[in-house]
Amino acid sequence: MIKYLNGVKKTAMTHEVKPLIKLKTKIMALPQLPIPKERNLYLAKQVDQDSINEITKVIIDINDEDADLAKLAELYGMTYKPKPIMLYIDSYGGAVYQCFGLLSVMDKSKVPVHTVVTGAAMSCGFMIAITGHRRYSYEKATHMYHQVSSTVWGKLKDIEEDVEEAKRLQLMIEEHTLEHTKMTKEMLSENYKTKKDWFISSKEALKLGIIDEIIK
Repeated sequence: MIKYLNGVKKTAMTHEVKPLIKLKTKIMALPQLPIPKERNLYLAKQVDQDSINEITKVIIDINDEDADLAKLAELYGMTYKPKPIMLYIDSYGGAVYQCFGLLSVMDKSKVPVHTVVTGAAMSCGFMIAITGHRRYSYEKATHMYHQVSSTVWGKLKDIEEDVEEAKRLQLMIEEHTLEHTKMTKEMLSENYKTKKDWFISSKEALKLGIIDEIIK
């Protein structure tokens, strides 16, 4: 609950709300605003429908609630300044389709989503990490980029269709990576020649524009 006494703001909220509301010489108590949702999210497992849907739901809910809080604050002449969402990542990757679903939600989120790599951001975990509006990494954390992986079987036509889909997904991965980092097509092409996983330290990630800041 927010109250103003002798011109001093008293609040238990972590989100900034201002200014004072006065009616002539009488100081009014403001109505109680709902407590914003918890902003710390964690991806410390495989990227799949369960893990991604859980994070997606919270991001969407926070955006909806923040929009309502902003409108409510405006009614009382206040400014609502929400904190960003912090997504902590320690993941070896997983399902590409679900990964791209989360990337779209993060890109469209009006509430900034900041990513923090604590241990590993590999494969799909790498893609999610670079999508943050602000990207952090602990000093000993590791990123890893590689080509899309696919297991195909069945009749020849089925295999051909699966290969074409893998190529489509790989193109999407490359476009997203080039858009969100300083990595170049030449760098990616050179890495593909060796057919290896590209492990990247936090210092190298900073140089390549994969992260914005190292947490020491």
